[in-house]
Amino acid sequence: MRKLLFAIITLFSYSFSQAQPNTEIYVMDLRRSSEGLLIEKPLNISKNEGYDNQPSFWSDGESVLYARTINGQTDIARYYFDSKNTLIISNTKQGSEYSPTPTPDGRISSIRLDTSGLQLLYAYRFNGKNEVLVPKLKIGYHAWVDDARIVAFVLGDPATMQIINTKTGETVIVGENIGRSLHKIPDSKDFSYVDKTAENWTIMRMSPVIREAAEITNTVGSGEDYCWTPKGEILMADGAKLFVWSNDSEWKQFADLSKQGITSITRLAVSPDGKKLAVAAE
Repeated sequence: MRKLLFAIITLFSYSFSQAQPNTEIYVMDLRRSSEGLLIEKPLNISKNEGYDNQPSFWSDGESVLYARTINGQTDIARYYFDSKNTLIISNTKQGSEYSPTPTPDGRISSIRLDTSGLQLLYAYRFNGKNEVLVPKLKIGYHAWVDDARIVAFVLGDPATMQIINTKTGETVIVGENIGRSLHKIPDSKDFSYVDKTAENWTIMRMSPVIREAAEITNTVGSGEDYCWTPKGEILMADGAKLFVWSNDSEWKQFADLSKQGITSITRLAVSPDGKKLAVAAE
């Protein structure tokens, strides 16, 4: 049933042009105790009507990027923790940006969907200037593997997982039927993704060189979004509840954000120092 349901909603889920949920970005302190992970001081940093989503921490951990709805379109926003100010980086009249991600060379990679229907991966500088990173391929989601390569969810019939060299243009198809959550694994050259080929979805790892998949663990609940902590743990959500997995233990609940009025958590990101957690939530 779950696999059938996924097939049905896939027709709508991977087109950014469809109506988006009214989500907010929350950032909270992530602390460790003798009993495990704890969260403290959850704060809504977007406080904005519309689709505010896809948080990603800057490399110094002092700010977080996210996609923010402004005047009916979605632009790249950067929130600074010290000043509590938000900088709008893009203002693309003919389209919207999604999934802003720090690049290894200090820019921001983001998927841009133009009003014409053209959807490509761009690189943005903080002065607003941009250039296409990957021409021709319609990328839905991506993560940086190293200084040149990304792993990407590429839309098509079927949709595929591809490793793409942004400098040479070389592309290699390495999988199908995957989820949208792609990540480089901390202290590793491998990346991770969600395999949806079976009834029970599985988080997998793969080397961009050997390209052989290995199972890490099953997903928790009905979600597909997850993130890594610097210590090599995986965080996921089920509704308003947060769970952690590590090599030493199975999934364990460590927080419940329902008291903050949150009903559904989707995207998650942990700061490079492991001290902050950002989530997109309704």
